[in-house]
Amino acid sequence: MDACREGGEQIESALRTLDRAYFGVLHRDCLRALRDADAARDLVQETFIKVWQRCATFRGESELLPWIRSICRRAILDRLRQPQREVPWELEAGMTSEALTRVAELSAEQVPAAEDSLKQRQLTECFLRCWEKFMEASPEHALVISWIAEDGLTHEQIAALLGRTPGATREFISQCRKRARVYLAEWYALAFLEG
Repeated sequence: MDACREGGEQIESALRTLDRAYFGVLHRDCLRALRDADAARDLVQETFIKVWQRCATFRGESELLPWIRSICRRAILDRLRQPQREVPWELEAGMTSEALTRVAELSAEQVPAAEDSLKQRQLTECFLRCWEKFMEASPEHALVISWIAEDGLTHEQIAALLGRTPGATREFISQCRKRARVYLAEWYALAFLEG
């Protein structure tokens, strides 16, 4: 961060160090939201450019990774808010499947244990299918739900990322949950009504 603030020849080395340390975490966040490996890689690079541009504002009162992730999340939101996304939505293999499976597992913890693996597999497949539809139809709402479910972000942290007041954030999170219920209705029925 000192090299970024002072400028000079050390900037390139400092940015390479940041890239080696944080690329994986940021790429996973971007891939989860954008569903495109190339777009995710580009957005991580844009994030590092913004880190360099804003490094003078980093006071060092908190850890570096959360500050960089907040810049990345704002970039993700900006990308999702663009009227036309640059690439068509598609489910990527690897991290995206793992992340969705983990969300399904976290959700399934509230469901009574299935007596056979077939029932559990059906629940997981149903959840993934519903979640994919949700991400395709309302990516910004789905992203906020994943911030809550996967990252454990608080309303205050989400308000800061969205640039909204606490009251407006509570209302938006309520809208996100209502939309999630619509898209996850099939999974809820299978998990709770037939269970």
